[in-house]
Amino acid sequence: MIRRHLDLLITEALREFPVVLLIGARQVGKTTLARAISSGPWKAEYYSLDDRSILDAALSDPDGFIRGNPPPMVIDEVQRAPDLMTAVKLAVDRNRKPGMYLLTGSANPLRLKSVSETLAGRVAIFRLDTFSWAEIEERKAPTSAIDALLECDSAAELLSRLRRKEVNARTEDIERLVLSGCYPDPERMKTRAARDRWFDSYRQTYLERDVKEITSIADLPLFGRLLRVLALRTGNLLNLMDISRELGIPYTTLRRYVGLLETTFQVEFLPPFYSNIGKRLVKTPKVYFNDTGMACHLAGLTGWAALENAGLSGRMLETWAWGEIRKTLPLLDVPAEPMFWREQHGGEVDFVLERGVHLAGIEVKSSGSITSSDLKGLESFLRTMEGRAGIAAVVYPGERAFAPREHIAAIPMSLFFGAERWVPSTTS
Repeated sequence: MIRRHLDLLITEALREFPVVLLIGARQVGKTTLARAISSGPWKAEYYSLDDRSILDAALSDPDGFIRGNPPPMVIDEVQRAPDLMTAVKLAVDRNRKPGMYLLTGSANPLRLKSVSETLAGRVAIFRLDTFSWAEIEERKAPTSAIDALLECDSAAELLSRLRRKEVNARTEDIERLVLSGCYPDPERMKTRAARDRWFDSYRQTYLERDVKEITSIADLPLFGRLLRVLALRTGNLLNLMDISRELGIPYTTLRRYVGLLETTFQVEFLPPFYSNIGKRLVKTPKVYFNDTGMACHLAGLTGWAALENAGLSGRMLETWAWGEIRKTLPLLDVPAEPMFWREQHGGEVDFVLERGVHLAGIEVKSSGSITSSDLKGLESFLRTMEGRAGIAAVVYPGERAFAPREHIAAIPMSLFFGAERWVPSTTS
């Protein structure tokens, strides 16, 4: 079993909170992680609502199910019996103590209309994603790079906190990860045909079982076509009106479908940066598919040359990089809020991280070399955000960490995302 970086955080949360909720897409490893945690120092009985007899008991008498099976306990796929959340709340309020329940869900129960109880004040929530590159390499979480970006005032200072400047570019590894994705099963499969069969089965199960259990979808084939359209648009602004016209879906129906895809962790939305926080909630976000392997499969593009010919290699690489950043953010000691930055006249930065008053920009490049044109968006960002943003980074599949500008660092992906071992550098 590959150890997950969230393992320790969840175990620690079980010492402080009566309930821990672990959410994430199907097949990312929630059950494996929950079983591993429940067989460690925190001992608990495991109940899966994928088991028909257990599901029937939880649906027919949720209060009786909870009273009859005392904590500590793991309840897997809790969204399948929505009233269990209320029964858990009553049990916690009767005799509150840490580590009573570890719940998992392949749909976010806090976003489902069928779930009336949120367990507010009683629950710690964690999201498990597909494997990160560092997890696959069985290395520590690469939090150091993001912390350095948000704490340093110059590229020289940032580079002094990283390991040696020469690294293994690992371009082939990156291309393979983008194409195969990071779901545990297909990541380990050795052939493209096996991965294609896995993705086909996943898509079919997701459409014909998971979606139907959550809500009524009148036209599942149309919903499936929406999946493919969003896969092709990953890394772009979410233009619902364009998609509505393209697929012939009424706008209100499309909003509901897209919300369902977010609730079940198939896509995610990244808001734009605005100093006015209220504007972030109403301005157009970017949409990202949550796994590039699935996105490439849905797009019918199974080789890197095919991605390049379709003009999608850059956005798929950006989508994969966003996944790596997203998987790292919950592990930071001090949280950072992710966004993107775009000017009306064209300046853009792929990702902006905000921690308090501090901002850091991250631009993802697919080329193994850095040119002046690659830096224009970051330079504009640093000028515009002077006083709040002191440093930015270009993350690229190159071999050398260096400073092309005083306040911009070029960092190899294998270093930034933790596939290289972190050790202190002896030179700046």
